[in-house]
Amino acid sequence: MNRPCFSATPLLAIVLFLLVPLAGAAQAAGSLLAVYNSGQAQVTESRVVTLPEGAAAVVFTDIPSTVDPSSIRATAPDMTVQDVEYSYKPITAANLLDAYIGKELSVILPDPADANARILRKAKLLANADRPIFAMGKEVYVGSYEALLLPEMPKGLDAEPTLTLTTRSQVAGRKNVALSYLMGGLTWRADYNLTVSQSGGTADLDAWATVENSSNHAFPGADLRLIAGDVQRAAAPKMFMRANAMMADGMVMESAPAPAMAAEESFSQYHVYDLGRYVAIPASGSKQVGLFSAANIPVTTELSSRFHSGPNQRAGKIDQSVESALLFTDTQANNLGKPMPAGVVRVFMPDSNGTKLLAGEARIGHVAEGGEVRLVIGRSFDVNVERVQTSFNRIGKNAAEVGWRITVRNGSPEPKDIRLMESLAGQWTVLNADTPYTAKDAGTIEFDLKGVAPSVGKEGKVINYTVRFTY
Repeated sequence: MNRPCFSATPLLAIVLFLLVPLAGAAQAAGSLLAVYNSGQAQVTESRVVTLPEGAAAVVFTDIPSTVDPSSIRATAPDMTVQDVEYSYKPITAANLLDAYIGKELSVILPDPADANARILRKAKLLANADRPIFAMGKEVYVGSYEALLLPEMPKGLDAEPTLTLTTRSQVAGRKNVALSYLMGGLTWRADYNLTVSQSGGTADLDAWATVENSSNHAFPGADLRLIAGDVQRAAAPKMFMRANAMMADGMVMESAPAPAMAAEESFSQYHVYDLGRYVAIPASGSKQVGLFSAANIPVTTELSSRFHSGPNQRAGKIDQSVESALLFTDTQANNLGKPMPAGVVRVFMPDSNGTKLLAGEARIGHVAEGGEVRLVIGRSFDVNVERVQTSFNRIGKNAAEVGWRITVRNGSPEPKDIRLMESLAGQWTVLNADTPYTAKDAGTIEFDLKGVAPSVGKEGKVINYTVRFTY
């Protein structure tokens, strides 16, 4: 796919070691932005600078405050980078006061003679650890105050991050500097809309990527790549973890009824989605972009209920919740066959008038092609399950026999298929059961009930079984 080249942009400042300025600058017009769904991003920018022959200090601003300084790399023809300096001490109340330790400032205090009045006192700031501590004449003041007035802005604080490269160029002239770095504050997830047909047997799937930016650094023209998978990263220093934890305070949504297709390819053990166009990412907020769509995917609805049983005596009726789930398989034969990144699937189903209503939503992990997707979207309103312990016999110090009666009632007008999963603790043996079951694994048996008839005014479907536990 052909993409426009990065446009040439002058640098904010280029200064010789003799401190002779060479050029002024602006931000690069485009960048390659690879966003991982682990909260990290890799940025590659192209910036055009004019360098003298020999040594120079190249100063960049418009750098994200969430950058990992150890990851910064810069390359250009006939240019070497001797060192990289990242500087950012933001203008905050704590940093302002730290700069004034040992210096005089003005403190606005409550007037001890009048609760509604205030007084202005000159004071020396002694410390600023957990709270400011002031010296006022021979007295030390630790307490509340209305405000602090600083006589001037202290030096050493930065309105924005600064990146300085010490370079040596063999040939003077304009150079295309490729600047790359890792940064925090950017992440993405998949959001899916699954719309079930009127018949209930098929569904249409729209997949969107929601890119969230909390770095306060905008990308007005990003060649966006989305990396799906859990990429291992070393633990970040606390200063970067704190910056990455900032929450976005706005939202920009660009969506349509059906998303555009993004090119997908495998990368190492992950998958990369290439949108094939430039995307503007806001400094704080989110942007939705289309990944893919699929139509007429065969789906099935499943009702299931699980109970955890052990060698314990129980009294009275026990109600069990019945989960409603939608199932489909991610294969080409089912009109899908695409890797599905982790995210949230919202399921919409039609009512009798054909209006698509939200039936539930479920979170999925990464699903590879060929995997089964099971979406638990809620609890059944019409089908309920209750059980009663019919017998309990301790047959030894570490063994007991437990009998159960399970009643399934179907309050809907149509027959329902229901799976009952019994999780059994320890070593167990089913002594008797009046309904066929399947041992699914070392700790589970399953009663697969097909076509449970409507039971309004009737007892419902009853299952009796006894199990011996050894522990």
